[in-house]
Amino acid sequence: MKKVFLGIVLLSLFSLGANAQRDNMRAEMKEKVEAYKIAFFTEKLDLSPDESKTFWPLFNELENKQEALREKYHLKGKKLELLSDAEVKDHIMSQLDMEQEAVQLRKDYTLKFMDVLPVRKVAMLQKINREFKKELLREMRQRRQNRRSGGN
Repeated sequence: MKKVFLGIVLLSLFSLGANAQRDNMRAEMKEKVEAYKIAFFTEKLDLSPDESKTFWPLFNELENKQEALREKYHLKGKKLELLSDAEVKDHIMSQLDMEQEAVQLRKDYTLKFMDVLPVRKVAMLQKINREFKKELLREMRQRRQNRRSGGN
């Protein structure tokens, strides 16, 4: 009986350790992505130190609000295929509401960005954001492929 209990305790500790290690790796990866994003945008937008000081708090605020918006309208674990027709209809309408709110958010922050950056840099923001996401996905695919093939 003691061996079974000890085994369960050890397995639980190993599981907790593995989860903590995974959480640390995620946090580390998130920090690296954030640093890469800052370098990418700063270079592509040619941000001066003064522009960076005012731009990044606004940009981070926008990203936080966009994430909160996605979370607000997320299905929260429900599968679309298992919803009733009425629930699917509600979901479609809520997605349209989300898109409308997202556009309004972008409009609001575009005006705020125009207060701290030259208009040409503001005009480039959306394009640079898409480029960053493409580059990030490319890098992630490359790393995954390297892990599978045994490289670094």
